[in-house]
Amino acid sequence: MASASVCEAGPDIRTPLADARTGTVLDGRYRLEELVGEGGMGRVYRACDEVLERTVAVKIFPSAAVDDADRGRRAAEARLLAALSHPSLVTLYDAQASRDGTGYLVMEYVGGGALSDRIQRGPLTTRLVSEIAADMGEALHAVHSAGAVHRDVKPSNVLLHPAETGAAGRGRRMRATLADFGIAYLADGARVTTPGMAVGTAAYFSPEQARGMDPSPSCDVYALGLVLIEALTGRRAFPQTTPIEAVVARLHSAPEVPTAFGEAWTTLLTDMTAPDPADRPSAQQVADRARLLAQAPSEPSPASAEGAANRVYREPSPAAPIAPSAPTTRVRSRRRPTLAQLVVQGVGAAVLGLSR
Repeated sequence: MASASVCEAGPDIRTPLADARTGTVLDGRYRLEELVGEGGMGRVYRACDEVLERTVAVKIFPSAAVDDADRGRRAAEARLLAALSHPSLVTLYDAQASRDGTGYLVMEYVGGGALSDRIQRGPLTTRLVSEIAADMGEALHAVHSAGAVHRDVKPSNVLLHPAETGAAGRGRRMRATLADFGIAYLADGARVTTPGMAVGTAAYFSPEQARGMDPSPSCDVYALGLVLIEALTGRRAFPQTTPIEAVVARLHSAPEVPTAFGEAWTTLLTDMTAPDPADRPSAQQVADRARLLAQAPSEPSPASAEGAANRVYREPSPAAPIAPSAPTTRVRSRRRPTLAQLVVQGVGAAVLGLSR
C-alpha cells in the first residue's frame, strides 16, 4: 500500500456527487485531490482521508442507478470487495450509498499506476510479467473461490505497486493488484445483466463471451492470457478497433502467442487462451506456473523482447505444410467457421465495450 500523506483539513463542501470535483470533501472526511480514472461505472479520485491522514482511492457513482441491473452491479461491487481479502485485491475501507444508487467507495490507493500505462512505454521483461501473472492468478483464484467472475480483466484494471525492497536492498520489482469489480458476475446470486448479453471490454473477451454465453472462471483466465501477451510484446493480441470487429476476430482465430520467450511461456499462454474453456488451467494453476517462470535464471535480452511482437506463434494454414525446419510447438487445429456462421454468432452476442 502507498504511504499515507498528511493533508490539511479544509471546509466541508457538501455538494451533489454529480458535481464532485478536485477539492470537494465528502462527508467531512475524504478530500478529492486528483482524478485518476474514469469509466462506465464512475470516476476514481486519489483522495485524502483527513481523519486517518492517509491516501485513499475514492470511486464515485455520481448519478442515480438507471435500473435494477445498474443498482445491482453497484451493490455487488461493494459486497464483493468487502467479502474478499487478498494482497493482490484492492482493499475496501468504506462505502456510502443511497437508495437511488448514488454513492462512493473508499479503497486502497495503489501508487504505481496501471499496467496499461506501463505497457505504453514498451514491453516488460519476462521476470516482471511472471510476477504480475502470479499475482493476478492468485487474485482471480480468490475471486473464483468466492463464487464470482471478474469479467473485465484488462491492463487498465491491473494496478502496480511501487517496487518493494527489503532490508538487504533486495526484493520484488513489482506487485500487482486487481481492481474494478463493477461488472463482476456472482455465480450464486441474481443475474444483473440480460441473458445473451456480453458485458466487458471486447478486446479481452473469451470466445464464449463473444457468443453471449454465461461467464465462468475460465473467461478470466483467457483474458489474463491476452493481458500477459500484451505485456510481453507491447501490443494487443487482438488489435481490432471496434467491439464487433473484436468479437468476429475472437470467433475466427486464436490469439498470436509469442515464441521468443521460451517453450514454458509459449505453453502457458497457449493453454490460457485455448478455444475450449475446459482446456484452460485454473487461476491457481496459472499462479503456480508463473511462480516457476519467475524463478527462471535467464530471460530474453531487451533486443529480443522488443522484436517479440514480430515473432509470434500462428496456426498454419490447413493447405500449407509445416516446413521441416520450423520449431516444434503445440498447434491447435479446428474448423474455421463460415462467413454465415460468423454473422449469426456475431449478431447473437450483444456487446457492451465499456472501455477500450
